[in-house]
Amino acid sequence: MNHALTGALLRARLLFVALTAALTLSLAVGISPLSPTATAAPAGASAGGEKLHEQSTAKKTRKKRPSRGERLLRVARRQNGDPYAWGASGPHRFDCSGLTQFVYRVALGERLPHSSRAQVGRTERISRAAARPGDLVFFHDRGGVYHVAVYAGGNRIWHAPGTGKRVTRAQIWTRSHFFGRVR
Repeated sequence: MNHALTGALLRARLLFVALTAALTLSLAVGISPLSPTATAAPAGASAGGEKLHEQSTAKKTRKKRPSRGERLLRVARRQNGDPYAWGASGPHRFDCSGLTQFVYRVALGERLPHSSRAQVGRTERISRAAARPGDLVFFHDRGGVYHVAVYAGGNRIWHAPGTGKRVTRAQIWTRSHFFGRVR
């Protein structure tokens, strides 16, 4: 064989190896050579030198599931305006522990007892700094726990306040309270 032909074959073989490697790499990152956006630019760059937008190769993203707190607060908000009724646990009338019981059952499938004192026993006491929306807030005096609510964040709660009142979001009104996280 003459040297010109040998050189041409060698260049063709090198080009073939380079193109095969480029094709393999582009397929590995999800770019098809048959797609209308495929270019001869290096993988990850467009002809202008800037990076390709991730959305052209990104897979469909799944919708993020709401957090535990978001689910709890969503259910609590839906009860806004429902009337207070002693001993009631929903779905349209509540006392304080009936509201927290209902919110946890609907949002998380968690069964809580129907008494603020009994609900204390189902929680781990946490600091104000550690409290997150959806945790429980227990109000107490010398006689013990007398009221429970769902923490909404920002020193606010969702609660069923008492006879003649309705479920509402309110400011925490006293320092005689503590936070609990359902175990």
